[in-house]
Amino acid sequence: MPELCQNCGAELYEGQQFCRRCGTPVSASAAGGEAPTQLLPEGAQNAQGPEPAPPRVDVATGPVGGQRPTAYHAPASFQQTSPLVGQPFDSRPLAVEPQAPRRRRRGAWLFALLAVFVLGAGLAFGAAFLWWRTTRQPVIVKKINTGGSVVEVPPVPEVPEIPADLGDRIKEALKTAGVPLPVDESGAVVSGDTTTLTRTYELDGDSSFGVHMIKGDVNVTGADVESVVVKIVKKGGSAAERGRAQVLESKTDEGLTLLSAPGAPSVSVSYEVTVPRDLRRLEIETQQGDVRVSGFAGAVVADVRAGDVEFRDVSGEVRSKVIKGNTKVFQSGAEREGSQQFSVVKGDIEATFADGASADLKAETLDGDIEVADAFGLRVERAPAGRHVAGRLGEGGEALVFKVTDGDIRLRK
Repeated sequence: MPELCQNCGAELYEGQQFCRRCGTPVSASAAGGEAPTQLLPEGAQNAQGPEPAPPRVDVATGPVGGQRPTAYHAPASFQQTSPLVGQPFDSRPLAVEPQAPRRRRRGAWLFALLAVFVLGAGLAFGAAFLWWRTTRQPVIVKKINTGGSVVEVPPVPEVPEIPADLGDRIKEALKTAGVPLPVDESGAVVSGDTTTLTRTYELDGDSSFGVHMIKGDVNVTGADVESVVVKIVKKGGSAAERGRAQVLESKTDEGLTLLSAPGAPSVSVSYEVTVPRDLRRLEIETQQGDVRVSGFAGAVVADVRAGDVEFRDVSGEVRSKVIKGNTKVFQSGAEREGSQQFSVVKGDIEATFADGASADLKAETLDGDIEVADAFGLRVERAPAGRHVAGRLGEGGEALVFKVTDGDIRLRK
């Protein structure tokens, strides 16, 4: 029969020392002479005031403030050793097992070095084999025995000797093809810082003569001659530096062209040229230098990047362009056989006319002034962008045009 509490009659269990309902000791050892726990009636706690809030618990450091008597505490043995990471749960961070250092991939490097070595050895072996195949002596079989009969094998033909004039033949072929070749400078005169060389070229009246240079002056004079005489003057630097500043020549069916190869910056190459007066065409191009043409009746094309240009008594067609520099034109009373146009990007143009000169004149400048002699009877017109003048000189004739972008134009008598 189950044992009942003597105070409230609640059922007791084996080994129970206090009643779970009223708290009355149920055994002498549990009583110990203490007064029984008082059982409060329902609602008595609310009558005493609101129940205090449970203490705030910090996850990292544990509960803050006083603990309630009924708070649960982990056994000391459990706090000392954690079954998960070997650390207590209350305030220590979780332990993280350090990772083992990564092993270097030495095998990949060794494999790459081995591949490079094998590739280099293969290339060396291939080059040696090719050299052996090309340099070994051929085996010549004189006779072949074919079952009792002997067949003669024709001998290997001998390599012909190289002609002594092969170099001259090649050079002549290159010249005929128009390939630029260095001018023979044998016989050049060296004096101080100057090297002078003179060459003569045979050209017919339908040919052209051109000079393309980097740094230096060009002076061309038309005369009653049948050949082109070129005087090449190298100035500055040492003799070795002037030797490196080579002049190339290219001769074709159309004419002759001289080119100045790049040399030492301190060396300038200039030309003094005498050409037949009625030569068909004259071409001059220079990066830095002055150009002068006089007494010439053929066509002239001049292109100057930096330098001054002068034309005197040139009656043929002219196309002159200067990027930075001045242009001077002297017109005689001789009849011109083609139109002439002179243009300057940054610089001035000055034209002087002799008595009896005739032309259909046009001059314009975008940023500058135009001065016209009163004897011409021409009026300068002002425009929103620069000034211009147009009219007929004398009896008129071939067009004569002057154009300047930044500079002045002066027309004088």
